[in-house]
Amino acid sequence: MSYLLRAVHDRIYWDRDLFPKWVGPDDLPSCIVGDLQAEGNTLSVWEILDNEANLSQVITAIASRHPGSRAYFDYALLKLDFINDVNFSLSKEDGKTPYGDANLYHRNLSNVSLQKVVYFAHLLCKNGDFRRAPWKEVKKSILDAHTKGKLDLSRVRDGLKKELGLA
Repeated sequence: MSYLLRAVHDRIYWDRDLFPKWVGPDDLPSCIVGDLQAEGNTLSVWEILDNEANLSQVITAIASRHPGSRAYFDYALLKLDFINDVNFSLSKEDGKTPYGDANLYHRNLSNVSLQKVVYFAHLLCKNGDFRRAPWKEVKKSILDAHTKGKLDLSRVRDGLKKELGLA
């Protein structure tokens, strides 16, 4: 069974034990919806193979769009079955990252209303596997992709290029 990966700003936002006391047991803090950043009524997600063989590639691809200077890269994995059981429209659309090999794993959850974004947030909060990759390791993966000629440097932000010593 495959997974969907969703990058999150900070996995701490999603830790129910750290929610403000006023947030009820079936509710979520509003910052979570902002963390999902739905654009054009679409949520951007990435398909991760059931053996996670492409996980490092996808993290590298997403992180290669970042301006740089982070301590970690936070993300959540959600079993694809949770999306298949709900009325979400999942479609393939190549990613627009500097790491072309990973772009084929990009997916869109389309026609997403506010209610569906909130529902997705509940699914992710309740069933997601939240993980953190140290930025030091992510930078190494980005540099490895560059060394192998798989990174389009013209699409990497200047701050990250400078941080990686590629500017």
